[in-house]
Amino acid sequence: MSCANHDVVVVGGGVIGCAVARELAATHDVVVVERERIAAEATALAAGEITMAPSYTDNPPIADFATGFFRRYDGTGRFEFTERPSLELVPPDREREARRRVERLAADGVAVSFSEPDAVEAAFPRFDLREFAGAVEHRDTGFVDPYAFAMTLKEDAESRGATFLTDTEVTGLRIADERVRGVETAAGTFDAPHVVVAAGWRTERLLRDHVRLPVRPYRTQCVVLDPLETVGDAFPMGWIPGEHVYFRPEHNGDLLVGGWSFAEDDPEGASESEDEAFRDHVADLVPRFLRGFDRARFVNGWAGVDGATPDTRPIIDAPSDAPGGLVVATGFHGRGVMTAPVAARVVRTLVVGERCPFSRAPFVLDRFDSRSPDFEFHSISAGD
Repeated sequence: MSCANHDVVVVGGGVIGCAVARELAATHDVVVVERERIAAEATALAAGEITMAPSYTDNPPIADFATGFFRRYDGTGRFEFTERPSLELVPPDREREARRRVERLAADGVAVSFSEPDAVEAAFPRFDLREFAGAVEHRDTGFVDPYAFAMTLKEDAESRGATFLTDTEVTGLRIADERVRGVETAAGTFDAPHVVVAAGWRTERLLRDHVRLPVRPYRTQCVVLDPLETVGDAFPMGWIPGEHVYFRPEHNGDLLVGGWSFAEDDPEGASESEDEAFRDHVADLVPRFLRGFDRARFVNGWAGVDGATPDTRPIIDAPSDAPGGLVVATGFHGRGVMTAPVAARVVRTLVVGERCPFSRAPFVLDRFDSRSPDFEFHSISAGD
């Protein structure tokens, strides 16, 4: 049976689906169809870092668009954007490359600088950089609560007229005359001339019969440490190249540490708990660059599954060889929260035909020579 006619069906109620709904709802009849609860999977398990500036140094307008959105959206509903600098701790064997990179980026207007170890320790007394040559400091970064962000986007979208359906799994697309006509669910069909699939790693499987996507699931992990003495209000975020670990403060003074991502062949059955090996790695690593963490307590930990692409950047596109009216937003490689404003605007330009305020080239599907989902997975740090 047919449930309703809409302008746009969004498949997936994570942060991307919520952001897309908010972007389109003022001018379109939008329904978001989510198989479980809103922001229940990768979004709820995300670290919430906003590091678009170091992640898109090759395309500053993309980073500027995202950072500008978070600054403007701060204070909306329950949403808060906490601005903090990010430190890339530089091992001695990477110093020359790091300094050259900083010079090049600074000349291009990127807010970045290289700091000597004593300067970092003076600014942030909890740091001990005896093992490091210094740090690359990125500004225009910060963090958010991912769940609060997604729910604020949802409530904002609803206030603009969007509808959200939970516990409703999309089982397939409705196709006629080489165009999408809606989606099929156990509850019936939802008709629409535009379908946006933002279902995380499940997107590739859902669309496999319609368009090939080089997206594979991977598992990533987080732990929270209580250092007994809080890290303080000015504590920065950061990461260590080569250690596959990033960190950021919590508002209560604890420290969140994430990373150790690996391709996952059984995403449905993947453990939602952090690995013992990851806890051991964090316990050994953190006291090597932070004072006062020798006896830090593990507060909690978790693991989640997201979708990856071969070049670590998402696919946000209306592929030319896909049914007309189909838009794909997937493969965010752990950056879904920070990329949500960008993804929402790209989707709007594809649905409405508007001019995009930044280049869409980094997100098109045709950038890949191969669309096989069986590629070598690359883990990334916050600023890679």
